[in-house]
Order: sequence, then structure tokens, then C-alpha cells
Amino acid sequence: MECSQWLQGGPFLEVSFILELKENKSKAIREIIKGISKVTNKIEIADKNVDDIIEFFESGYALDEGDSLSHQLHSLRLRLYVYISRKRKATLQIEKVSSDALMINFWFFGEQFDESEWDQVGIKKEEYPEFTRFFEELYEIFEFKIGAIGMEEDVLGLFECGEPYPNECYRYENVSSDFLLKKPARFINIIWNEKFNELRYIPYSHKRLNKEGILIETGNFNK
Repeated sequence: MECSQWLQGGPFLEVSFILELKENKSKAIREIIKGISKVTNKIEIADKNVDDIIEFFESGYALDEGDSLSHQLHSLRLRLYVYISRKRKATLQIEKVSSDALMINFWFFGEQFDESEWDQVGIKKEEYPEFTRFFEELYEIFEFKIGAIGMEEDVLGLFECGEPYPNECYRYENVSSDFLLKKPARFINIIWNEKFNELRYIPYSHKRLNKEGILIETGNFNK
């Protein structure tokens, strides 16, 4: 999905994960925003009308306003400053992708060099590990089932689906630990929560995290 004009050009590095929707949408969003405030990397919300943005997410809007049976979309964008090595612009995207699943996605300007015209900080090679640490800390806070870092790729690519959302093929229980290792090359890192299923064989470099997480290195930032 196209990113907010808060970020321009591209490519965009996406740090995304799936959460189960267990409560009303507004409460879930507020809990997510509260959760990101616990990240060690300082995060500032640039938008002033956060309550209005949450209310718009709660009410949603029709994919096709001329069709009374059209899917109702529940989508949110928040403009952020995230301090990962340096102060940088980011967009927080939250999508209700099925009746019981939310995708949370952080967008960053992914070019190596800064873009001063748009006031965008790039990602230097020596800063790559900081994004992996940011990803790991998000897991510590949210204990999500699955997450991924990708260039122009979000975690929905790890579903055996390929349909536009919202779609029930993206239900929370449909994340497959078997499928996630079949076609992971377009991702840089994947985190899987082994509380749901233990991975017996992992043909990639990986390490164990707290809370039964496992970080799998399926690519690299240089590609």
C-alpha cells in the first residue's frame, strides 16, 4: 500500500507484525500506541489530532462507496519521529486485515543517503543493526505471533493468501509456520513466536529471543 506523503520517494523499509484483534478497535489502537511508547528508541507522534484519527479508524469507510455491500476498510496512518541512531521520519500504518487480525507496520525511508529536499534521513550501513534491535524490542513489548522486516514488503507476504485485504484468509490463526520458510527471500528478518508452534528445522541463520521468540535472518539490508 502507498505510504503517506509524510514520506516520499522510496524505497521504504517496512517493520511489520500481526496482532490478534481481541477487543473493540478503538481500544486496540490505543493499546498499540501505548505499547510503542515503551520502546527504548524515543518515538514522537507528529500528528496533533490523534483522537480524530482513531475515531476514523473505528468507523471505517467503504472500499466502494457506490456499493452497499462493499468491504468496510479500517485503516490508520500516524506520522512519527523515531530515534533509531538519528531522528528520522516514520509512518505508523495500522490495518484491520481480517475480522480478528491487525497489521501494524512502521515505514522508514530506506535509501542509504539522506534526502534533504524532503527532510528524510536515510539508513547507513552501520545503522542496519539498530533496526533489527528495534524489531526485537517490538516483539518484547507486543509478543506478536509473526513479524518481518522487508524492503517494500510487509508481513502479509508470509500468509499463503495473496488477496487484497480485508479478507478472511488473513485470519490470525491462518499464519503458517510451514509457509513462512518457503518463500522468505524478499524479507530481511522474520520473528516467529514459538508459543504457537516450534520450528524444528530452520535453514537460515537465527537466534533465540526472550518470550519464546526466534529471529530468523532470511536476507540482508544490502539487497
